[in-house]
Amino acid sequence: MKEFIDNYLGIDSKMAHSAIPFLIKPGNLTNRFQEGKIKHFIHPIRLYFVMSLFYFFTISFLLSGIDLRLIDDEDIKVSGDTRLMQMNTGERWKLVTDDIKLKAVPDSLVNLFSGIETFDQFYDSLSSKIGIDSIEKFSVSIKPTTLPPVEERKVEKFHRLARDKRRISDEAFMDSLAYGSGLMESNFLDPDQRAHFFSQVRKIFENDEGFKGFVLGNLPLMMFILIPLFAGVLKFIYVRRKHLYIKHIVHSLHVHSFAYLTYGLGLLLMFKVFTPGNFPNLDITSWRVTIGIITFVLVSTYVYISFLKVYGQGWFKTLIKFNIVGYVYSFFLFVFFSLEVFISFWYYNG
Repeated sequence: MKEFIDNYLGIDSKMAHSAIPFLIKPGNLTNRFQEGKIKHFIHPIRLYFVMSLFYFFTISFLLSGIDLRLIDDEDIKVSGDTRLMQMNTGERWKLVTDDIKLKAVPDSLVNLFSGIETFDQFYDSLSSKIGIDSIEKFSVSIKPTTLPPVEERKVEKFHRLARDKRRISDEAFMDSLAYGSGLMESNFLDPDQRAHFFSQVRKIFENDEGFKGFVLGNLPLMMFILIPLFAGVLKFIYVRRKHLYIKHIVHSLHVHSFAYLTYGLGLLLMFKVFTPGNFPNLDITSWRVTIGIITFVLVSTYVYISFLKVYGQGWFKTLIKFNIVGYVYSFFLFVFFSLEVFISFWYYNG
């Protein structure tokens, strides 16, 4: 195992030597590599591989916790942390008797008040005690409770229809999905492409979790392809500095590695640490937005300082070039991501 980690991830003494210059000295590793002083530092490609592995694993881990229920027309059993506001106003909870809702609440909490016979009485009593603002965020660990189905929504209907291949053709499914949109009358695809398009849309409704995984699986390759493009933008912006293209490649690998590490940690903080269950009295949305802004500013500042250190120009000229590179790269990022989603859609096998 140690040999595998050392050979393929480069997590050895070189990683330890590289940690401080990588984390707190933007541009230092790039300059060391350019000077040929790379014996004691992790190779840029290995560093990129490790950080991208962490980042994309984090995204997959977070998305795996999202319940994309395909059909919501069956009884479900719930337990654990649940907001009282949801129990009071949720569509499924409205179909549960008051007695069942009260039994789901821990007895220790109900016994705080005397004469409680219904859930509404308990909810009103607790609301008076802790305040309306607090009751909206208050969560309790409920006992296992079965909730009945609610009326089928449109998206759930389409998921169900997509599965019914024996009675509904691809064209009939698309006709139901695109009713009134004019899509069925458009002629921008030939018959074979049209049939394939209908089939792909249906596959996604059959298994949108699988499509989500397919798109995520292609993202690392897309981002790796963007590295030489990002380096090409740097080469063009700094064309008068006579830097070799390989230097821009190395610099691109280093700044992307730092971005992966920072954004990965930020996402874990936002969605695994700052949760209603961990902090029931906090405004979780505001905290998540704040963390997102901090990580963006941190990455932007790191990249800007690395531009200063690597290319050795003044702060104002570097700031202008930094913004130009940022806007151009954002455009390429949008274009490549759109292409990646389209290609994933067109070749998804379901």
